[in-house]
Amino acid sequence: MSLNFDRETIEKGLRRAAEMAKHGTREEQSGKFLPPPGWKGHLVTADDAPAAPKKKRA
Repeated sequence: MSLNFDRETIEKGLRRAAEMAKHGTREEQSGKFLPPPGWKGHLVTADDAPAAPKKKRA
């Protein structure tokens, strides 16, 4: 089986990849995380990050 792609198909794929790298996927743009079906994990967000330690004044 030969995997020959024409130039138009390759360019279309490269444009799509460049657009996703620049702007993100639809899910990332909407701000929603869509986990895979059956996923029972915990979504980690910036709100879950520990607070920065306070500096002591000398």
